[in-house]
Amino acid sequence: MRSAIKSKWTVPIAIVILFAVLILMVNSIQSRFIYSDRMVQLTTYYSQLESIISTRFTRYYKLLRSWSYHLEHEKSSGIEDFNSYISTEKRIWDVEQIYLFDEEGNYLDTEGNIGSIDENKDFINRLKTVGDKQVSHIIGTNGKRLDLFVLSVKPGKYEGVTYRAIGMGLDSYQMKSRLSVKRSDMAGSLNYLVDKSGNLIITSVKQSQEIENIVDYISENGEVLYDPIGKGFRAEIESRLTGVIVMELDEIAYYITFMPCGIDDSMLVCLTPANAVDKNISQVKMINNILLIVAFAIVLIVIMVIVRYLSVQEMLVVANSANETKTRFLANMSHDFRTPMNALAGYLTLMKENADDPDKVREYGEKAEYAHRNMLNMINCVLDLSKMEEGGDEVRYERFYLSDVLNRVGQEMGALADNKRLKLTIDRGKVKEDIFVGDDLKLEIILKNIIQNAVTYTENDGIINVDITPENEEDTERLMLRFEIKDNGIGMGSEFLEHIFEPFKREQRKNASKEQGTGLGLTVTKKMVESLGGTINVESKINEGSIFTVRLAFDIAPKTELDEIREIEEVLENGNMQDDSGDENTFEGMRFLAAEDNELNAEILTEILKMQGAALVDVAEDGEKAVEAFKEKGEGYYDMVLMDIQMPNMDGYQAAMTIRAMKDEGRKDAGKIPIIAMSANAFKDDIEKTSESGMDAHIPKPIDLKLFENTVKALKVRGHESL
Repeated sequence: MRSAIKSKWTVPIAIVILFAVLILMVNSIQSRFIYSDRMVQLTTYYSQLESIISTRFTRYYKLLRSWSYHLEHEKSSGIEDFNSYISTEKRIWDVEQIYLFDEEGNYLDTEGNIGSIDENKDFINRLKTVGDKQVSHIIGTNGKRLDLFVLSVKPGKYEGVTYRAIGMGLDSYQMKSRLSVKRSDMAGSLNYLVDKSGNLIITSVKQSQEIENIVDYISENGEVLYDPIGKGFRAEIESRLTGVIVMELDEIAYYITFMPCGIDDSMLVCLTPANAVDKNISQVKMINNILLIVAFAIVLIVIMVIVRYLSVQEMLVVANSANETKTRFLANMSHDFRTPMNALAGYLTLMKENADDPDKVREYGEKAEYAHRNMLNMINCVLDLSKMEEGGDEVRYERFYLSDVLNRVGQEMGALADNKRLKLTIDRGKVKEDIFVGDDLKLEIILKNIIQNAVTYTENDGIINVDITPENEEDTERLMLRFEIKDNGIGMGSEFLEHIFEPFKREQRKNASKEQGTGLGLTVTKKMVESLGGTINVESKINEGSIFTVRLAFDIAPKTELDEIREIEEVLENGNMQDDSGDENTFEGMRFLAAEDNELNAEILTEILKMQGAALVDVAEDGEKAVEAFKEKGEGYYDMVLMDIQMPNMDGYQAAMTIRAMKDEGRKDAGKIPIIAMSANAFKDDIEKTSESGMDAHIPKPIDLKLFENTVKALKVRGHESL
């Protein structure tokens, strides 16, 4: 008896011991993993910050180059008054002041003030090197410290002063704001952009707290707690490496992240307080330990239940066939419902624990939604089967768009396929009709059930193709559609194919997928296909894949015209359409390509240009058609492109970038032709985005004809300029 008791408890005790050892190992690995995760998190986040800084610097130097061009070609560029032009530019780009420097560092600003910059000889000497870019600081006329961005240019004269460089002064708060971190877990981060010697260029900290050489300060005052590279902070900075060091500085532990910046051999150095980054680590460890204990308790209970079950197994009587079917059904439901329910519970817990991290909440929410869809699909299968067996499932006859059904199927099933790295394609290219009458909900369920079955039984990196073809195109009233769903999954044996549509049937073999459903999906699918008057067939070979073929006929719906009524604001009231800038007509003989999706706006623009003497105005109703029109016409056919921003199929930004990209394909004028954005979006960010996408100017709607004319005139002289 005692021997039996000892034997009974041997396995549970061994499991307890192994579990205790597992907890210790997990805690050790967990600490190492969390640190590695922090390293990746910090490096990734600050890489994005570095990209923002580089983009911002590039934009500033692009502006300086543009201004220097206008200054050099003031008469030919169409800018009548450079001071007025530059004043407008200052307001648009929030520039405090613009300076012209001679070779000795003396400057003249656009307000007529003169002075001299307090910099070293190297900085002054580099003013003579055309194209050299430098960053410094200067005190503005209002006493405010400005970040100074300087670009050396060809020597020129302006108001009697010979200049060698042009610079812009920006309120230091702008770049401090750009360098500041908004994330709560990185609060208090001190971010520095330094030169190759560690000298300060810009920083996110207050001016009173700035350190002129942060590399020297850290090296002299910091104590290294953990350095995975092992070369020492200063050596790693001089070698322009990327990494993270844990150091104690002024009795505060910091994660010090450093990486090269693409601006004049500079380095980005970011000091993130460790207590802000690690504040959730203890909670995470505790939660993980609790989950491990709960899992152990569940395993132990299951083992005890199994032991008890085995002890009374001989007392059980095999039920009859009906009860056996019911038992199998309940077993399937218990397993398959528990899986998504456990996932839901887990992700909801993680969402609560990460409530202050929107990205995490969104990620866990999407995964919980996926588990919810799986459980809902199983419930629907059971309810649909029950309803069909009772004869209560009616067929609807309503208008629907085949494209809408396929889009919904593609979006939902595409998410399932992506989770297993499967390639899912849906091709309906041969079906010309799109509007039918029938039960679109049943069609959607049929396609989803078959595709989900293919996803379940196709290994990672597999392929699933859905082809829809018409079989009686000559019939103008009713069309037979053939849906073929083909995969290269594990396939099925010929014996199982005879029972594939029977309830709760699953093929049992060694290499079968571990992901299994209720065994009802294909049963429901067949009954739905039959209720719609169609047929379903399947062909399959083991380890080669399966092909499901569904044939369904739908009535072709008569097409109707949809009248879209929109209120268009009158943009030209008693306006003078004549050119009053002189005898020369800016638009005379020009050939324009205009991308505009609004028919009324397109008509107005066309009439304006023709009244001003334009030789040709080709209108494209969206960005995609504008790109096609540009491709079709020969090189130099169009003089200028006018681009709306918000358009269907392809917006103005994408269209502009696509046209510019044709330069790499050998289309020379794609890199030269001026592109003007014409949009109601007139905020600063919108203007910046047009510049980034390759456009040369931005004209707000409603159109100011004089501004439009001056812009066209300037671009005719200058053309497109890329930095």
